[in-house]
Amino acid sequence: MSAYYYIENLIDFDVQKELEITEGLVLKAASKEQIGILKRLLVKFGNVPFDFNLHEYRVTKKLESGGANVEKRKDDDIRYFVLEHSIGHHYNLFFAKALLLMEKEFFVPFGFAKGPENSEIGLSIKYSFEELSAYTYFNDKNIINYNNDTSQFYPKIWDSKNFNQNDKIEFLKNLDLLKKFETVKENFPHISKALDDYFKTSEISNNSVFKIVSYIACLELLFVDGSMDKLKSINLQLQSKLNLINNRLTKPVLVEEYIKGPDTLNLGNVMGIIYNYRSSIAHGDFIDFEKRLKVLEKVSIIDILKFLRIILRKSILFALKEPDLIRDLKRC
Repeated sequence: MSAYYYIENLIDFDVQKELEITEGLVLKAASKEQIGILKRLLVKFGNVPFDFNLHEYRVTKKLESGGANVEKRKDDDIRYFVLEHSIGHHYNLFFAKALLLMEKEFFVPFGFAKGPENSEIGLSIKYSFEELSAYTYFNDKNIINYNNDTSQFYPKIWDSKNFNQNDKIEFLKNLDLLKKFETVKENFPHISKALDDYFKTSEISNNSVFKIVSYIACLELLFVDGSMDKLKSINLQLQSKLNLINNRLTKPVLVEEYIKGPDTLNLGNVMGIIYNYRSSIAHGDFIDFEKRLKVLEKVSIIDILKFLRIILRKSILFALKEPDLIRDLKRC
């Protein structure tokens, strides 16, 4: 019995083709029967007018307001995509985790399997990151805000994601890292918890400032020595260690691509500024966004969340690849 993993935000792929990821694992358009199953499963997350446009509608024109003109897709162009896993009889949650750790952050809210016709086995469902994560994802997706300064709606994104051979390679690398780490995770409890907590952050809305606290808590798990004689230097530890890791990355994070400010900004001192903002949130102080981040130019909370998530995702992947180095670095 095959299991199917629904990739919610994957839309830019030829529905007439299939892509073999590895033996027994294929990316493909959902069948008509599977689309019916998906719609029944998805309705519980709230059905608002623009929930699934990118699966059943195509954009004919993007509007200056941030919206778009759309038209209904033809029946042979409906774009719900799944990973079909035909080997084994158990859900493999590494698939969903490896997809979410990709640069494009593909989100799999759940997997499902259906027993053969006339069998006693019905439809089974397995959530990838607990059911709350799926609710939070769709809640954030359904929110349409309005920016008075730019007279635009946001954060509605009409641009599609694709899945090509490079994405396939990235997915398989992530999958291999997760599998290998699973065999040694007892030796690296802080990395293991940071990995689990990273996926747990998907339960927190992007509209909550407490997500910033959660992201930094994961970074502290990876890098900060919390012994009593070093508690006062948490901020400095994060700054120096993140700079060090960033310099070792194949594709280091370039701060200027995400956040504008003085030329002297680097990953370390930007993290120091954000950490001070995080402290206000964590300690229940009045949150003055502009004051706490005044060194940075034209930065929004959404910008900070995106920046932190990129840093954290890259740090997690580096930790999975070189756990011994991260464990030693944490003790410094």
